[in-house]
Amino acid sequence: MKSILIVLGLVIVTTAAAQTSNQPKVAPGPGEPDWAALLRDRYGLSLHGDLSNPVRESAEKTPGLFRKAGPGPVQFTPLIALGLETRTRGGWYAASNKKSAPRLIEIWSYVFKNTTDDLKNERNLPPPLEKGSVVSFDPGEKPFGLWVSNDGLADGGVYSEPARVALHNQRLKKQPYKAMIYPVRDSKTHKNVPGSFLIGWEYSTNDDFQDVVCRVDNVTLVAD
Repeated sequence: MKSILIVLGLVIVTTAAAQTSNQPKVAPGPGEPDWAALLRDRYGLSLHGDLSNPVRESAEKTPGLFRKAGPGPVQFTPLIALGLETRTRGGWYAASNKKSAPRLIEIWSYVFKNTTDDLKNERNLPPPLEKGSVVSFDPGEKPFGLWVSNDGLADGGVYSEPARVALHNQRLKKQPYKAMIYPVRDSKTHKNVPGSFLIGWEYSTNDDFQDVVCRVDNVTLVAD
């Protein structure tokens, strides 16, 4: 989308990122923070302008795999919990043939739901994890995906790869884009933090994309 700004007789042409025609629309959750506002006010990010995995051709062709960026483990940390109050789980899986359901490796879980006041007053952030949870793992050098699920929905959860959601989650087969991925931006320098991404997860059908908000570190986003 192009816009023209005229300042002191100079014509400046700027380009603003816009929602692609195939990008699913984000619907604010009832009585919950709007994802666009959360991104802007809390993380300094634009809903569509900073999106790292926009849907261009189709959801199924949208990248959703990661690869470790450097030595040491990958960190996968839940930051905000705004989904169902039943147990939420998260973890990773090794990249494989999409026709086969992946072997999900769980690393953390919680039974908690943040409120708008929590975010306003910086309370209960991140959500308290259950005993035995960890936020780091080592996937080796091969590509891998991330996943989250909620025990209130008996369908195995959602994956960072939309194509895998379409194949292995019948409830969401027609709505498989369930993870919006963004760079992490340093609040002081306003520069992207290398190897770090913010993910807004949607495991329901209303597409508010803040059921679980996570940060993943020491990774690069790769195509299938």
